[in-house]
This record gives sequence, C-alpha cells and structure tokens, in this order.
Amino acid sequence: MRRTVDLRGMKSPRTIVEIAKIVKKATPGETLDFLVGDKGTVDDLYEWVGRTGHMLKVSERGDHWLVQITKREG
Repeated sequence: MRRTVDLRGMKSPRTIVEIAKIVKKATPGETLDFLVGDKGTVDDLYEWVGRTGHMLKVSERGDHWLVQITKREG
C-alpha cells in the first residue's frame, strides 16, 4: 500500500529536503506520493530528479500538486 505524504504547508527548499529524506529511505523501484502546495517546489523537483536519477510524475489538483517519485534502481 502506498502512502501519501502531505507537505502542502511547506515551501521549497524545505520541502525538497523532506522529500529527499523520505526517498532515501525508500526501496529502489518504490513509488512515493507527495502533496505539495508550492509551484516553486514542483519546479525544483524537476531539477532534483535530473540530478538524482529518480522518476517524477506531477499532476495539478486545483490548489496543490500530486507528486509521484519512483526511486531509481541501484
């Protein structure tokens, strides 16, 4: 069962730091769901996954975004 982490009250860069901590603890191939309310966080996540090799899927949900990150294998 996937869990969703609600980070809508945070702003980047703090949100990125929290997401990075959670993703680090995940198993390779695991997909994690995050709710974020800051467009700056979404923009920063594209850069972050480019550096880390994780996969990112973003869906706008009105006043927030659903961010799905799949931890890279290996």
